[in-house]
Amino acid sequence: MISYRNVSYRWVILSVIFGSQFVLSMAAYGWGPLAPFLKKVMSLNTTEIGMISSTFYLAAAVSVFPAGVMVDRYGERKGLLTWLGLTGFPLFLLSLIHHDYSFFLIMVAIAGAGYSISNPVATKALYSWFDRKVRGTVFGIRQSAVTVGGAVAGLMLVYISQRSGPFAALRAVCWMIVAMMVLAFIMYRSPERAEITPPRRGAKDGGAMSSGFRGFFSRPFLALCMVVAMLGLVQGVVVTFFLLYINEGLGYSVFAAGSCFTVFMVSGAGGRILWGIISDLLFDGNRKPVLLIISLTAIVSVVILALWSSAWPHWLFIPVIIGIGISSWGWNAITFLFVAEMSDRTKTASSVGLATAFGWLGMSLGPVVFGSLTDRFGYFYAWMSLAVFCIFSLLVCLLLPGSVTRT
Repeated sequence: MISYRNVSYRWVILSVIFGSQFVLSMAAYGWGPLAPFLKKVMSLNTTEIGMISSTFYLAAAVSVFPAGVMVDRYGERKGLLTWLGLTGFPLFLLSLIHHDYSFFLIMVAIAGAGYSISNPVATKALYSWFDRKVRGTVFGIRQSAVTVGGAVAGLMLVYISQRSGPFAALRAVCWMIVAMMVLAFIMYRSPERAEITPPRRGAKDGGAMSSGFRGFFSRPFLALCMVVAMLGLVQGVVVTFFLLYINEGLGYSVFAAGSCFTVFMVSGAGGRILWGIISDLLFDGNRKPVLLIISLTAIVSVVILALWSSAWPHWLFIPVIIGIGISSWGWNAITFLFVAEMSDRTKTASSVGLATAFGWLGMSLGPVVFGSLTDRFGYFYAWMSLAVFCIFSLLVCLLLPGSVTRT
């Protein structure tokens, strides 16, 4: 794809994308750590606190497809700078003007729209710079930045908020975004067009999307979007209720539940890299077998979680947590790489944007449904219903093409 003289520079590109994703994930996943402080300083109730996170991700879900179209049209460099600027500036503004809750939500929504550019621009950039032999691993490294950023946010934002308030913590993240924006402006460049292999069209297996928006209605692409939606639903549920279930449902202490949640997050970060390595080395770049394994792992892990008893040995619970982490939190990288490889090169970001919209909608709907089932029937039936969605994901994976020919 790229010439020999650019092979070493592609790792600089990965560093820029990883750094950008890291600082912006601190902003995206910082609402939870900031919640107790915002509630006190702004005199908000629990519903108003929940509205902040919901507004951010709803705006992202609505904006992500247009964001992908924009990246396809104007290029990755402009998209990268817009991603950083449009997310960071509104957060900086609301950290200064935060007395009006309506204005606060408007700025949060704009930041969410900026964050929606993340998957389209990062996928298109890494796809342009890296060849098929290492893409799975590279996409996993980039996606691990999401988890690492969220984990660091949980420590850093709480630390700063305790000493200087939540808005000082927000401003600290914003200055990190500004620094990353300067680095991206200086260091990011696109590979020369003459060095890029022209996209192959008319794949024999039907996996490559046809040109134009008609490709969005192909059966393989829609099937993959359904997989993204169901795995996104599972991810939203587990992230929201896993710690609470361990504490309330299984009777573990808050400290023990928090430790389990940390293991879950670390497993998810490792899973995002692990699945890419497995796909690249064991399956020669074939993504479908990995998605089947992820769905199967999610089914087994969720069912065991539903059946688990606090009387069982605690050390046996660790493999269950790891299974939950690498499946429900580790699927993103390999899935969006599959979307990119299935799409026409000129529609890569648009395709990833549309698939991301399905995933974020699943993340938005899943916790609401799971919470309602828990209130009515208890945790056991709620977890078993989640296992049903994992089974659907496995079945839909069977409809995916075995391989794609785009390189």
